[in-house]
Formats: sequence, structure tokens, C-alpha cells
Amino acid sequence: MRYEISASSVAGSRKEQQDSFRVRESADAVAAIVCDGMGGLTGGALASGAAADRFIELYSRKAPDESRTDFMANAVRELDECVYKLSDARGVRLRAGTTAAAAVIDGDALCWLSVGDSRIYIARGGEIQRITRDHNYFLTLGGIKTLTREQYEAEAKRGDALISFIGMGGIDVMDINTSPLTLLHGDALLLTSDGLYKAVDEKTIGRVLCDDLPDKAPRLTHLADNSGPRRDNTTCIVIKYLRS
Repeated sequence: MRYEISASSVAGSRKEQQDSFRVRESADAVAAIVCDGMGGLTGGALASGAAADRFIELYSRKAPDESRTDFMANAVRELDECVYKLSDARGVRLRAGTTAAAAVIDGDALCWLSVGDSRIYIARGGEIQRITRDHNYFLTLGGIKTLTREQYEAEAKRGDALISFIGMGGIDVMDINTSPLTLLHGDALLLTSDGLYKAVDEKTIGRVLCDDLPDKAPRLTHLADNSGPRRDNTTCIVIKYLRS
């Protein structure tokens, strides 16, 4: 198996970078995570970094007989507890949080988890598909596609408010695939914080993922970072699967 991996992170017009990402690669497997922190300059950055580090730590000592689904479910609980307990120099709990979009590819088998509104896309055969949901207030209303224009406009101000994130101290809403998704030669997987898809439309994201040019992640963050005067932190990891 062979994986082409690119990753990129930009602060945008923000004064601080609250996104974090980590990638761990071996000969026939790869683990990756993107986190988007919340809670101010110190809290958000600490939360996302702690969650990302913890996920890679857990993956590095995963028991061989632990199923991928169990690993992901246990990882969510471990990450949530880790971030929930973060405190400042005085020992006061930070009350920070972070989203998490993570993937483990073992050979051609993809397993993933999502908490919050960082997303995972897969590009195959010239098309892209989002395989995660945004865990925000709109989800409680049945999702954006179920709303009328009037309903959307009435709820838009609070629609993006997260109903689930790492650091809540108990997570009920998460997405974990129970059966591995088999990757095909040439598939490209994208893990991204919301800075990308809120600035760049999915058709453009799809064109980048589906073309044959390298360094897809830096190209995506470049698009987001040149989208306008108010630019969010944006972090992308792209993993292209190539069968040997």
C-alpha cells in the first residue's frame, strides 16, 4: 500500500491559530486528525493540540485485538476527558473545547470519527462526498436541506452553534463508521476544519481533490486564505490511497 499525504494549516485573518493536526504514518497504515479549538487564544489552542496529541498517542499503543470501532469510540471518550480536565496555571479549568475529525487507514480499510463540525470528504471517480455530519443546532432541526428558506433565515444566527464537541464532559452526539470503508486505488480523503468549506464551495474543493496535481492540502488552504478579508483558521489533511 502507498499513501500520498499532504497537510497544511493557515491562521487566516485571525490573530491566533486554534487549529491543530497530526499525522502518523507507517508502511501499511496511517492515522490522522484535524481539530478546531474553541475557548479563546490560550484555551482553544490548548484544547485542539491536546486532543490531537492524545489521539495519536492512543493510536500508537492500540491493542492488536481491539476492533477499529471500539478504538474510535474509546478515543472519543479519552479525548473528551483529556480536554475537559485542562486547566490554567492557577488550576482553574479552562472550559475549552475542540472539534475532531479523525481517520485511521489500515491497508485499504478506512475508519473515521467526527465530533463537531470539522468534516471528512472522500473523492472517487471525479466526484466528492461528505461522509460526516455537522453537529450543530441545524442538526436538531433535521439538517439544512429539510428547512424552508423562511425557517433557515429564522434560525441562521444560532444554526452553527455546536451541540457536540470534545471537552463537553460527556458526548452523546458523534459519528463513527461501524464497518470499514474499502478504499479504491486513487481515492482521496480530506479532513478539514470549517475554515475551508465556509470559504470555498464544494465544487472547487472537489476539483482540487480529483485532479492529478500534488500538494492538494496547501492548494486548498491557499484558496481559503485568499477568499476575502475575514478568513478563519483553516487546516487540511489530504490522504490519497494508491494500491501498490
